[in-house]
Amino acid sequence: MGTYKRGTFREITPNAGPRVCHGADVFITANFIWWKAVQDGLRYASSGVGGNTTAAAPFASVGSGTNKSVGEDWAPGFKVGLGLALSHDGWDLYAQYTWLHAYDSSSINTTLSGGLAANYAGNSGQTNNSPFINADSAKAKWNLRFNVIDFEIGRNFYLSQYLTMRPFAGLKGTWQDQDIRFRYNSGSFTIPGVPTNATGPYRVHNHVDTWGIGIRGGFNLGWYLAKEWSIQTNFAWTTMWANYDDLKRNDTLDDRATGNSSRRANINNNSWYTVKYIGEMEIALRWETWFYDDNYHFAIQAGWENQVWINWGQVPVVYQQQTEHDLTLHGLNLKFRFDF
Repeated sequence: MGTYKRGTFREITPNAGPRVCHGADVFITANFIWWKAVQDGLRYASSGVGGNTTAAAPFASVGSGTNKSVGEDWAPGFKVGLGLALSHDGWDLYAQYTWLHAYDSSSINTTLSGGLAANYAGNSGQTNNSPFINADSAKAKWNLRFNVIDFEIGRNFYLSQYLTMRPFAGLKGTWQDQDIRFRYNSGSFTIPGVPTNATGPYRVHNHVDTWGIGIRGGFNLGWYLAKEWSIQTNFAWTTMWANYDDLKRNDTLDDRATGNSSRRANINNNSWYTVKYIGEMEIALRWETWFYDDNYHFAIQAGWENQVWINWGQVPVVYQQQTEHDLTLHGLNLKFRFDF
């Protein structure tokens, strides 16, 4: 038996396509997504905490309360992609853009027998000399603008008669911004060092702009139940070099009685860079067909996709240690593909 030389054709893992006859070897994809986006770490208020006691009842107990957070929303979005099937060994090139905008708002009021801890106000918004920041009510708003581009090179081949695998490698890029606003209301806010109180509200505005690019790799598996039907599973992992180029926080304490406002925090961090990790998983059911003498191919699949952007969220804090929290996305992914 002769020695195998590179460049000599030997089919070890047969090409699984999909390919069409007499075509341009181009394919396009379009996805409708309905995802729930969740930014962890945005618990902005807690009810059922010890409020100000009175001399008549210095040891009064508070009633049951709850933690209130913002930063989660089901929202529609889309993906669009363009691919090219190469003649070299069945390789393919594929680029895809993902768009999603999410919005969430919530509010909370104090309980009758307890106070409301304003988790993001800080000591400059302390009310009535309480050992913690106390408010009567609170509101929050959150906006996420999520944009991603994936570019990959891969090869789809048969592992067995009914099982295909497509390993791929490439790049992931993103640009995102999050806008987070909290509003705390109380009858009287104490300003440290100032002998008078302000009526409020106490307003907190956080804004984070981020962009990044990183190395992405993974694989797709096709479990064929029949020629037209298959179960598709997708896995990907990214190490992303991220730039937080606009990370700011502004706190403002208003006094409706006098019309005055006091800026209690004014933080605008310079750009800084770090490496973040992103995991992606999906399972889907696909139906596909060839038509017009195999000159065209069409596929439709419905699946559930999960993404975890580990420690992606950066919310500037003033009186606590800086923390990082995951951004997660999951939900329906309805995909259409056309090869010609």
